[in-house]
Amino acid sequence: MPTPTGTGFASVDDALGGLITGDNVVWQCDDLVAYDALRLGFAAAAARDGQRVLHVAFSAAPSPRAPTVERLDAGPGSVHSRPRLLSDELDRRFRDDRPDCVIVDDLAGPIRRWGPAVALDFFSRTCPAMLQAGVTAYWCVGSDFGRTALDAVRQITQCYIEVRDERLRVIKAEGRAASQQGVSYRLHIEGDDVVATPAPTGGRLARGLAALRSDFRLTQQELATIGGVTASAISQAESGARGLSVDTLLRISDELDVPVDRLVNATPRPRYHLARHDRSRRLTSDTVALVPDTSIGARVFLIELAGGSSSAPDHPHHGVEVIAMMNGLVQIDLGDDRPVLRAGDTIVVADGIVNTWRNLRREPARFFRILRD
Repeated sequence: MPTPTGTGFASVDDALGGLITGDNVVWQCDDLVAYDALRLGFAAAAARDGQRVLHVAFSAAPSPRAPTVERLDAGPGSVHSRPRLLSDELDRRFRDDRPDCVIVDDLAGPIRRWGPAVALDFFSRTCPAMLQAGVTAYWCVGSDFGRTALDAVRQITQCYIEVRDERLRVIKAEGRAASQQGVSYRLHIEGDDVVATPAPTGGRLARGLAALRSDFRLTQQELATIGGVTASAISQAESGARGLSVDTLLRISDELDVPVDRLVNATPRPRYHLARHDRSRRLTSDTVALVPDTSIGARVFLIELAGGSSSAPDHPHHGVEVIAMMNGLVQIDLGDDRPVLRAGDTIVVADGIVNTWRNLRREPARFFRILRD
């Protein structure tokens, strides 16, 4: 699988934490000039990397000018104008002639033609298919899609970025650090260039307010009442478009009995940790780090043993360790015992360490190694 291209803009790559193969990047953006600049940069970066780009066009507007861009016409009257026919054609391409990247036109056209429910169904089917195929994709949705549909899109996609009032806010970015999410940036577009500049105070405040509301289960209106401001003021502060006065911050701090520092330095606490990694990234010849982050509380590795081979863990672990077999027949050396595991077996090592593992068959064996930190 090829190394994913970038967004085409260094500062946007920094804000998003780069792109991961299979990412569906949804831009919630009513300003189509901004989305056009973003998609053109993405297409140009892919072309420089020699990657093939498929442009799914819902209108007669021209495709990005790049030598590796192919157009798939899905506009009114075209062969693929119906959602089911378009989904089937994309599935066929992902299977038989897979592009590296896909750029999808603004969904406003399909929403008008198909209706919001059908447009959402198309996205819900196609987005996971792109992830499975390892295709990095750009999508664009506007606020006219409706809050319920936008929430559904956010839940399904891997990356969700809001562009509004010359601000860029990373709402969701799976596989990246929690500190990168919820941060606002000033967005400057001039011609084909896009620059995202960190907004130090506004960005931290936006993230802090959102985290605070989540912790206390407050609506924007309820937090506004506590702070003695309007709900619009809280909404703008969370988007990074404006700040709040010191008096307002002190009032919120006093009413909720939290330090002011929490309002401007909060890092959101994710409900789950999802790691997406290129399987070519190995710690050793037989170990792939799936979730290597020690701050989560558990690390996960995929071990692949060639037939008849044996090896030792990349490092000994003095704590609870789980080995769960996927396939093959493997013997685990625990020092005073050497149990054999077959496909579907799981061993929990609560006391002692794993010294080595050995594949007892000629066929490759695979298992997960899970360490509790």
